[in-house]
Amino acid sequence: MKYKKAKLKPDEKACLQLRGLYEQYGYKKYKMGKFEEYSLYAENKDFLGSDKVITFTDLDGRLLALKPDVTLSIIKNTNATSESNEKLYYLENVYRESRESHTFKEISQMGLECIGRVEPYCIVEVISLAAESLNAISGDYILELSHMGFVVELLKSFQVAEHTKLRLLGLIRNKNADGLRKAAEEAELSKLQTESLCKLPYLYGNAEETIKNAKEICFSSAMEKALAELEAIYSALSEMGIGEKIQFDLSIVNDIDYYNGIIFKGYVKELGSCILAGGQYDQAAARLGKKAEAIGFALYLNEVNRIVQEKEEYDIDALVLYRCGEPIVSVAKAVRGLQEEGLSVRAEKARPKNVRARDIYVLENGTLRKEEPTC
Repeated sequence: MKYKKAKLKPDEKACLQLRGLYEQYGYKKYKMGKFEEYSLYAENKDFLGSDKVITFTDLDGRLLALKPDVTLSIIKNTNATSESNEKLYYLENVYRESRESHTFKEISQMGLECIGRVEPYCIVEVISLAAESLNAISGDYILELSHMGFVVELLKSFQVAEHTKLRLLGLIRNKNADGLRKAAEEAELSKLQTESLCKLPYLYGNAEETIKNAKEICFSSAMEKALAELEAIYSALSEMGIGEKIQFDLSIVNDIDYYNGIIFKGYVKELGSCILAGGQYDQAAARLGKKAEAIGFALYLNEVNRIVQEKEEYDIDALVLYRCGEPIVSVAKAVRGLQEEGLSVRAEKARPKNVRARDIYVLENGTLRKEEPTC
């Protein structure tokens, strides 16, 4: 029998394609349970960006949580060290607060992690896989790169209090140039420092141009090193044929207690929101007692399904209408005969409402005839 090709949702198509891609690069499937000890998330709420977690008390008295994150669990359970890499990918649901509805939402994620000794090639490999993941969703995508070291070292050169540094990071993340200027004045930064700080929200776009402008506000060799790393990665990605899909945005920053080095976000034209995010999180591994480097990303599959698809003209290929007295075996044979032609078939005694069939067949006394379309 010829089977009709199943209609897959955008996220289902992407998952099938990406599983093969990740395994081709040596990543192994990671599977975890729905629950994790609450303490893991309570102690790392800054990594999650929220302290709202669904919790319950297990029968043995332990406080458990429906997992709001996969990466923390992977770090907790990994056997990777600075001498041995572990390459994993996952397809999991997490449970987080929705910023729009302020209710908990089940979010489907697919992602990968490389933990252990993260060499420059590993970084390029993960970023290129992030790009290919976006391409599986839409050929019209952009991957934005940044480097935590550039912003962190700039703020370090200002020698401001920790609470001021955190405030400045938030303003940089939100591209709030007016807020940055006001905060700089309150922190009594010099004119040069203030102007350099206020340029950060505008350091985005074309890779070469962004690097050129960023070099104008370099205050240390550490900042120059961060830009050099970005340039080297961009050069490698360009050689791999994806340079035109790469942009820089040095205002992208994550929590400085967990992230370091390269960070990135991915977008597709059909959606205005970020559908992929990742980066290096060596410090997160260190906080969980692991002597290992790490880089990875997550693809938000719920967002993928928001992409507008071409509406199918028909719900089914063939609708078979049969009378009450028609033998069951005749109906079954008629349905099977059409299915062997590779068609999707539905058999009914009366034409159902809200079902669009490409062709209508009438089964009468064991004979199947196709209704001619009416003008």
